[in-house]
Amino acid sequence: MAAAAATATTVPRCSKREGDIAGAGTPKKGKTGRSTPPAEEVEAFLAAAESGMARRFAVKYNYDVVKDAPMDGRYEWVRVGP
Repeated sequence: MAAAAATATTVPRCSKREGDIAGAGTPKKGKTGRSTPPAEEVEAFLAAAESGMARRFAVKYNYDVVKDAPMDGRYEWVRVGP
């Protein structure tokens, strides 16, 4: 049986650091003309998403997270602790 010769390949290292690379560390610019939506619009969007999540949770677990009270349904909720 012939013995296979082991060869080691060295990988050259990059000598440049992140700070040396042009444009590294600077945020990428998006499309021009885009701005942050008004706070009222963001609030309305998040409120709608939150109410949707609360509604799905209530249907699935028969528990109203807004009122923090159990509802009639397939689960029986028992209060634990004070």
